[in-house]
Amino acid sequence: MQTPAKFLSGSILKHVISMSTTNAVGLIAIFMVDLADIYFISLLHDTTYTAAIGYASAILFFITAIGIGLTIANSAITSKYIGQQQHYAGRRYISHISLFTTLFSVLITFIIWLLAPRLLSYLGAENEVLTEATNYLRIIILSLPILALSMQMSASLRCFGHAKHAMYVTLLAAIVNALLDPLFIFVVGLDLQGAAIASLIARIIAFGLSVFYVAFRYKLIAFPTLSGFLMDTKIIINVAFPAILTQIATPLGNLYVTYEVAKFGTEYIAGWAIIGRLIPVAFALMFAVSGAIAPIIGQNYGANNFKRLRQILTESIKFMTTYCLVISLFLSLGQEIIVNIFNAQNETAQIIRIFCQHISITFIFTGITLVCMAFLNNLGYAKYATLLNLGKVSFGTVPFVSIGAIYFSAPGILYGQALGTIVFAAVALMLMFHILNMIETNEKADNKLEKADQSSTN
Repeated sequence: MQTPAKFLSGSILKHVISMSTTNAVGLIAIFMVDLADIYFISLLHDTTYTAAIGYASAILFFITAIGIGLTIANSAITSKYIGQQQHYAGRRYISHISLFTTLFSVLITFIIWLLAPRLLSYLGAENEVLTEATNYLRIIILSLPILALSMQMSASLRCFGHAKHAMYVTLLAAIVNALLDPLFIFVVGLDLQGAAIASLIARIIAFGLSVFYVAFRYKLIAFPTLSGFLMDTKIIINVAFPAILTQIATPLGNLYVTYEVAKFGTEYIAGWAIIGRLIPVAFALMFAVSGAIAPIIGQNYGANNFKRLRQILTESIKFMTTYCLVISLFLSLGQEIIVNIFNAQNETAQIIRIFCQHISITFIFTGITLVCMAFLNNLGYAKYATLLNLGKVSFGTVPFVSIGAIYFSAPGILYGQALGTIVFAAVALMLMFHILNMIETNEKADNKLEKADQSSTN
């Protein structure tokens, strides 16, 4: 039984909201647990633990971005097949990219586990903070292959329009993690390592549910073959690697920011760790939009519906902008509540207040950039997205952050990063409209040539 390409008709805004909110509910649940980790750890009244999470999270952010890059390849190709009514090809591709993801993520896990102390020390972790961060990272990194595969299963469900069940997978992981966190941290007394163990177990359980939906309930996986895998691997590499480079560009920038913040002491790193866990919760819908619109873009691009592609871009940016404005207002008004919840003091409280009051509103431009990246990746211009994001990390982050650090210390780092984001959002938007114009022009030219050939044949 073939699943219809449901995004080729109907209200675009409704599709964007529906796909984004179901994706966001799951993301919020997961990120709320990450935020709860920081909260529970803060109750131990030891900034060493909070700082350790900050260092480890910088590397975990980098690793998770690799998994996201692979899901982009899944969404881009699978949704295009669906738009072209090639459902078996989509099912075959899902099985092969899942196999590729397994092999690739196991390799990355081994490398990170082995080099964890050295990588953390490069970021500035020392003494007891380095020890705690290493132990935490080495436990939670074991869940990377499981997490990467769960992300693939969820992306596959969204491609076929089953966003609700993709949400259930992430919700289950969050619920299990939330229940196990206080048990392992306080009752068993494992402190920071307890939080890592809870996350590992939760991801294993959620993976089981994702496999049930994809493989058994909807039968979205075709049996893999060696020849098919080798053929699809070429497609995966062409699409996934530029997407991975695009995704890891942001964590690389985050690694550099962490490195600069570390120069100003443990208190600022603790504050940066709290901000790092607050951002995904507060702006979950923003991050969800970029992933959720991928099947909508892919199906309409596969059907050569360029008018709807432009509407998807416009509606997504409008929706993103409104959402970020509302969230930044709430953060500004609730900054003291956040400071008190996490027992933040001195420099830790200072940097949290600066983020809530001044920096959060600039996430409008982060959202615009994410939408443009989603379009570039799903329209076959992943290399452009890579170059754009690498430019943002280098020219849009390093000089702005470095100058901010020199003249305004740790707060200047946040201001510098925000300014770079604004500049590159404008660049991304101009590039996106140029690409859409170019694709539409080329398609019209191809149609004219095709009609001319038919006329000469007749």
